[in-house]
Amino acid sequence: MIERITSRQNKTVKYIRALSRERDLRHSAGEFVCDGEKLLLEAVAEHMEIPLVLASEVAAERLPDIPGAKICVAPQDILDSITTLKTAQSVIFTCRMKKAEYKAMPCALLLDRLQDTGNLGTIIRTADAFGIGAVFEDGCADIYNPKTVRSAMGSIFRVPVVSADFTELIPRLRAEGMKVYASELYGDVMELPDTDLNNAAVIIGNEGNGVRREVAQLADASVIIPMRGGAESLNAAVAASIFMYKMSGR
Repeated sequence: MIERITSRQNKTVKYIRALSRERDLRHSAGEFVCDGEKLLLEAVAEHMEIPLVLASEVAAERLPDIPGAKICVAPQDILDSITTLKTAQSVIFTCRMKKAEYKAMPCALLLDRLQDTGNLGTIIRTADAFGIGAVFEDGCADIYNPKTVRSAMGSIFRVPVVSADFTELIPRLRAEGMKVYASELYGDVMELPDTDLNNAAVIIGNEGNGVRREVAQLADASVIIPMRGGAESLNAAVAASIFMYKMSGR
């Protein structure tokens, strides 16, 4: 049965709006907000649990079969009032978070305190494209922030992102025979073209401050991407993408 919503003060609308804005609520509820018909189709294809769908009248006519979902229809201006993004899509829906747990992988990316949601989403999408086994994060912005979800697109449903304490994770990776490299300019510096990233993990640091010293010191070595121009550094997502391309065996 479809519920028709006519007020911005409807409890379902207020819940989705709060879920979009409040990290603590997202994680306590185990649920996050996605938007767009294309993303909905990907979520269904990946067998994500979708508790709630809110659609415009026109979009509701095109919805796929979504077992177990509560379907609501509302005017577009109500959807516009929910989104934290510049423009609202004609479909907004919620997904259950999947529990991501550690398991041994042939390659991995470690994100140390990244705070830009667009960078996080781009990195998740690129990890999906290059078949990176896992992404670990320590102190990063919320991967379930709507801006991260939109940047990652459907990859948010496929790439496991595991929260971990890097001071514990890195020794574990090395004990399992994996090389760990810090993307930064200190210590035993190697250039990327000369570095074998097979069975390796790479640490990407915070956009402004780089990899924490106590984390970098746990790595086997530091690796730089050689540059010919005048820029001091690369955007975190761009640097991560270059490393992941190399890690994929290209």
